[in-house]
Amino acid sequence: MKTEQEYAADPWYKQPWLLLAMIPLVATVIAGTTFLVVSIVSSDGIVKDEYYRMARGYYSDPKKQQQAWDKAISAELKMDIITGDLTVKLSGDFTLLPKRLNADFVSPTHQKYDSQILLKQVAGQPFYIGSLNAPIIGKRYLMLSPADNNWRITASITPPYENFTVILKAEQPK
Repeated sequence: MKTEQEYAADPWYKQPWLLLAMIPLVATVIAGTTFLVVSIVSSDGIVKDEYYRMARGYYSDPKKQQQAWDKAISAELKMDIITGDLTVKLSGDFTLLPKRLNADFVSPTHQKYDSQILLKQVAGQPFYIGSLNAPIIGKRYLMLSPADNNWRITASITPPYENFTVILKAEQPK
């Protein structure tokens, strides 16, 4: 075993205190590099609206909300969480009711938790039916639009979802 004098005679890079001082520095560099690589490689994928990029900002395109507002579109959605059945009663100023509706349940945190359900019209009536692919857990943004995607109405829903009913109304764009 070396004595204190022998340690003092060693060059600076062989001193034991250097390793103790370098460990936090090396750990910080490794963690920072790891987080940098993860943030560059992965994407959030959480924006599910009519946004476009202009210069350094993001702007929303309100055309679909304006179409829904002009037609005074509203819908009543009922969800049976046990069976996964969805029923929608649509109302508004329509010359011809859409044959199909898209119901998007969008997660506020990550795109992989989003689900899209196709709702089919029942015998020419303003009623539509569909079925959930998987149970819905947590807060969701509900977006209802026709197959041609020319208007959209939205609502925010939160648990509990047992025999859940939500009213979606067209909102005036900002």
